[in-house]
Amino acid sequence: MRFPRSLIAIVMLVTACGGSDSTELEVSQDKVLAGKTTQLTPAEVFAAAAPSVVFVEVPDGTGSGVLLSNGYVVTNAHVVGHYPTVRLFTSLGEMTDVPVYAKDWSTDLALIGPLRFDELDGEIPAVDVGSSATLATGDGVYLIGYPGEVETEPVPAMTSGILSRRRVAPCLGMTFLQTDAMLASGQSGGVLVDASGQVIGISGLGGFADTNFGLVLAVEDVLAAIEGLDEGSGNFLMTESEGSLSQSVEVPINDSVGYLVEITKDQPFLAVTASSSDGEDIWINIYTWDGFPPAWHWGQGEVDYIYDDINARDEAQPGFFFADAFEDGTAESLEVSLEPGIYVVAIGTYSHSPTTVSVEASSHLTLLEDLEPPSKRLVMGKSVTGALNHYEDVDNYRVDLQKGDTVRIQMFSIADPMMNLYLRDELVASNDDASIGLYGYGAEIVFEVNARGLYDLGVTANLSSLKTYVLSLDHADAETPSC
Repeated sequence: MRFPRSLIAIVMLVTACGGSDSTELEVSQDKVLAGKTTQLTPAEVFAAAAPSVVFVEVPDGTGSGVLLSNGYVVTNAHVVGHYPTVRLFTSLGEMTDVPVYAKDWSTDLALIGPLRFDELDGEIPAVDVGSSATLATGDGVYLIGYPGEVETEPVPAMTSGILSRRRVAPCLGMTFLQTDAMLASGQSGGVLVDASGQVIGISGLGGFADTNFGLVLAVEDVLAAIEGLDEGSGNFLMTESEGSLSQSVEVPINDSVGYLVEITKDQPFLAVTASSSDGEDIWINIYTWDGFPPAWHWGQGEVDYIYDDINARDEAQPGFFFADAFEDGTAESLEVSLEPGIYVVAIGTYSHSPTTVSVEASSHLTLLEDLEPPSKRLVMGKSVTGALNHYEDVDNYRVDLQKGDTVRIQMFSIADPMMNLYLRDELVASNDDASIGLYGYGAEIVFEVNARGLYDLGVTANLSSLKTYVLSLDHADAETPSC
């Protein structure tokens, strides 16, 4: 949940590993207080915890974070996104170019720092870390962060509520605290604190607008996730390369490739043309890097195709920029005017085999590297973990199924996953939202196998940015998923 801001930098997705000793990330034990019993007034809770909560800003959004005793700020991975540095507004002033130390996309957590207090007149107090296990359903809780913040000097806000229940996601290995305390855009990375002012969770998953509750990751899982992180892990680093205006790329079956492109005030117009060497039908889509429709710039240029519910241009309710002539052997082109920012240009095909596509653009395109190798195996009674690196990215798995079996395939994620099962390029089953997992968004296919064969399973997600998932294959009568 980020509050949109203008985009100013071009980034490249790369995998990175670091050699830093993870032990330095441990939170000092004197700051982990196993449930103080002192009950504070709401004003006292805010006074105790708010100085440790910081405002996090990147070129395309804002969020919240909290300073731990190890000198690092913990926030959500989706808050910092692809950026290697952030700007922080703290209780003692502004800090610029603060490095993103590491990210864990499976839990949507990131570490920023370590903070350089020499830039400030003093030190920011570290937050007191409590225990979510000490809370009972109905106990009072408070959310502190920067929801909807647009001021030049951000000020933290607090909302109150109760612990509504605990939700355990066994396949994800996480426990979430459900609360009716109001969650809003910009709150991601903020803290949930108890009545003694101790942190018991980190917010970020949002909530149901119609039921007024949200989910917060329990602090015990937060500490466990960040303890093992090495410097650079999970990061998306800036690149000195500007990409290129003309390039060739192989598009996998039932998948797409993604490019990052920077649109500037001086050059708001973007033209992209793609063609396949073997005449296959292809398509082009443009959206923000985190998977949302672009910000429109109507003052310059026209668009070729707009995709929305009626597959037509609609200035009142614009959708994605989308080009598809629905014909083989036809090059696709998009010519659009966009507000300054970073966008993803996705290119896919309808081919039954990998297809080489030539791409030309008016601005430099930087290829997003796919983190998952194609055609991985999914084995009965086992689970696999994967990650999606851009909106419309599809990970493909081979599944050997026996005639007469009834199988169950489940996909769990903090995103909104979906699956398609194919046999010899024919779609035989699919699912989105099977009323399992977080918010009921988990996907499930229960399938009676009528023909033995090697099936292809394509998995993706409706939500944006890089998301990790767990995928399992079992016989339908298995009591629990193999994960």
